Amino acid sequence: MNLPFYSADDVQSSVSMTDAIEAMKEAFTALSSGTAIVPTRLSLDMPDQHALHLSMPAYIAGGKYITVKLVNVHYDNPQMGLPLVNGIIVVMDAERGEPIALVEGKSVTALRTGAGSGLATELLSRKESKKAVIFGAGEQAKTQIEAISCVRELESIKVIDPLEEKILAFCKGLDPLVQPGSLQDLENADIICTVTTQEKPLFDYKQIKAGVHINAIGSHKPDTRELPTALIQNSKVYIDHLPASKVEAGNILIPISEGVYNWNKIAGELGQLVDEKIDGRSTKSDITVFNSIGNAAQDLVIAAMVHENFLNK
Repeated sequence: MNLPFYSADDVQSSVSMTDAIEAMKEAFTALSSGTAIVPTRLSLDMPDQHALHLSMPAYIAGGKYITVKLVNVHYDNPQMGLPLVNGIIVVMDAERGEPIALVEGKSVTALRTGAGSGLATELLSRKESKKAVIFGAGEQAKTQIEAISCVRELESIKVIDPLEEKILAFCKGLDPLVQPGSLQDLENADIICTVTTQEKPLFDYKQIKAGVHINAIGSHKPDTRELPTALIQNSKVYIDHLPASKVEAGNILIPISEGVYNWNKIAGELGQLVDEKIDGRSTKSDITVFNSIGNAAQDLVIAAMVHENFLNK
């Protein structure tokens, strides 16, 4: 068997961020309507390696493809100058079941995660948003910046990370409006993206202003979180997929375990918002949160686009 392999360069050259954001509408509406068949991902902890393996299958009813993304997250890698996340996506023909392509997984993960935040930002942030703060200085932070810049005309993007040299290296070569930041920048932020592997809240609720929109995409374990309880309590919270969130969304599960929050307070899924089945921001002072743990339906639509674009060349 000799399958075509689409590299990270192939992914980046064949799918623009604007197209990826549009594709997220299909992924999230399929999740909310039930046409996406996405089992809770298999999570394999490897404590001796300080690592995590994830297996994520997906299929959308009536679609041409089945995909399975295999991801490895090695938490010590960044300190060694290696990628935090590695992975691959197997694309299979839905009608015949045969494997037809392999797609580099890290680039798809970064693209679709950024695109999900871009869509949420387009739907939930104030249209006049100008200032953004990004927590994290890895590859996924780059696509967060690219995505939110596609939907809002930003004048300032501040990057916060514990390692100053990492921030400086990250900002080098990017648009000059991307600069190192600090927690003091939160008081003026219109958009905040959290893209970290931290286990405890990154900031205090009192440090943000009314009307801010937050994309929380770094936490995907039930016992870790990036956002404080008070923020969840005082925000309109939107999620990517309720069944998976009930298993993995630590930003929400921890406040629930504290007895101060419950699932009935969730505003809804992003796909419901795309379909206009629920309301989004109602006032300029609303604090909105998109809490995403990532979903294989997102990988499916991007991997399918990559394969189709190369078939049509």
